[in-house]
Amino acid sequence: MGVYARKRGLSSREFFFRAMCIRDEVVRVVHKERLVPKSYRFTFAVPMCETARSMIANIERADAFYPNSSWAVIERKKYLAMAIADANTLYDDLACLVEVRGGAKKNPDGSEEPGRSGIDLNEMRELLTLLDGEIGLLQAAKNGVKLIGGESEEDRLRAAEEEAQRLRDLILMRGDGRV
Repeated sequence: MGVYARKRGLSSREFFFRAMCIRDEVVRVVHKERLVPKSYRFTFAVPMCETARSMIANIERADAFYPNSSWAVIERKKYLAMAIADANTLYDDLACLVEVRGGAKKNPDGSEEPGRSGIDLNEMRELLTLLDGEIGLLQAAKNGVKLIGGESEEDRLRAAEEEAQRLRDLILMRGDGRV
């Protein structure tokens, strides 16, 4: 017996697996000599690989918070937002790489000028497609985080008091001493 199409939803791990594919694709792209020459490796390759790793780490951190309290909902959304920011950073890094390397090798109409330097964007097509899909999945997951179970008024008040106490403790640790 199958699941009705209207009852199907996003697998909780789909955006995690896609993030893993993005990391693999980033490593492949930045290690192509014709895309990222050795002189640009520390400028582009290392930060892009680290950003892809950070995206996976943020997804894992978001998954660590079960949204049964308002604090956990906020934390999960925060880490999903950070994963979205990592994906956008990868976009920005790719755009900067293309710009620094002289733009796209082909004209927008697909024709190629002889002697024109630049990057063949077709070599990045898979990565760009994965990033597009990942941002959409993460945004949907972030928007779909809802409080599970009912939190009573007393629980909310207790959580707010605990947060206020935590902030007071941080102020005291900082050394100001004013509370």
